[in-house]
Amino acid sequence: MKLLVGLITVLLTLNCSDNGTDDAPNCSDAICTEEYRTITVSVKDKEGVAVALDYFEVVDLSNGDDITLDVSSSEFAWMAKNGAYPLFSDKYVAKYSNKKLGINFKAYVDDKLLVDSDYVVGADCCHVTLIEGETDIVIAKP
Repeated sequence: MKLLVGLITVLLTLNCSDNGTDDAPNCSDAICTEEYRTITVSVKDKEGVAVALDYFEVVDLSNGDDITLDVSSSEFAWMAKNGAYPLFSDKYVAKYSNKKLGINFKAYVDDKLLVDSDYVVGADCCHVTLIEGETDIVIAKP
């Protein structure tokens, strides 16, 4: 009986030991879906009408880098019509894989700052995710 208890104790100890390996998954072995994810923010007024921004910017709070996604004029027109603007996308998975990142979203109309919101986002091996922050933004009419 003592031998059995001793053997179990040794096995548990070996199984629980930290062998110095990193807990981060190996992304080279990841099998990802082919969908492309983008975290968006919705900017509307109190009546629920989409707010057409003149421009917006997204900044990495750790270093001040501008990480605003490039969009065409037709894409921006669609965004303004629908009040939906990109915050963070799968474009950044390789750079921010298995990390959390603080970002800031600022939105302007007539060079007036209407939105100044902070978010925490992250990425796994395949896709980005929103960790913290409100994506439905309601503002007074600009």
